[in-house]
Amino acid sequence: MKGRLYANWLVIITVVLFFSSLGTFLLYIQNNLVSKQCAYGDDLGNNCICNSEGEKICDMQVSKENSVTDFTSNGLEYSFDFLNSLDINSDVNQMVKFSDISKVGTDLKVTLEIGSMCNTENLVSPQMGFFRLQEDKLILTVVSNLSNTSFNIPCKSENVFTIKNFNQNISETFKLQYQDEYKNVYQADTCIYEGYIRNNGDVYQSEGQELICRCENGSTVCSKD
Repeated sequence: MKGRLYANWLVIITVVLFFSSLGTFLLYIQNNLVSKQCAYGDDLGNNCICNSEGEKICDMQVSKENSVTDFTSNGLEYSFDFLNSLDINSDVNQMVKFSDISKVGTDLKVTLEIGSMCNTENLVSPQMGFFRLQEDKLILTVVSNLSNTSFNIPCKSENVFTIKNFNQNISETFKLQYQDEYKNVYQADTCIYEGYIRNNGDVYQSEGQELICRCENGSTVCSKD
């Protein structure tokens, strides 16, 4: 009788140990495989994105030397994509173009073309976008993760910043700027007309809709034609 009872306890202990080991194994799989798999470039929230290896990285892992403590990503939707490769000797830090500025509902959307670093598969190095909004200016910036040495080819990327519920009162002195990762600042040649930010080259109607206006190097020029 005692021998049978002892054998039953051994079975129970074996079953408990088996399920305990199985639970530990499944937790390991979830933490190390499932949760780390994501699509390259995805914005995972909380200042985190997905790198080219399908792993989640956050702002503290992206760049320790480039401080963005006075910037934020709250309310920002950011995306980036490859445009074209550049000459190996190109200075990517000098390539900044504000290609489009528009107000979509209550959201402000700014599209830039900037110099970046890519790999042989035409993937742009993982990036996160940030912005700083002050009373008289909006500054956009990007922080890149170049820890993967395969991102060593100069390229041009399209970077889209969409600031949700942008309700800032825009005065005529308002400035839109981009700050690169070396803290160089580039100012857009925008025009402020009727409370809207107009990009250089934009064409729009005058206040009374009698004239056709154009933003030229920061100044609104209107004519009847």
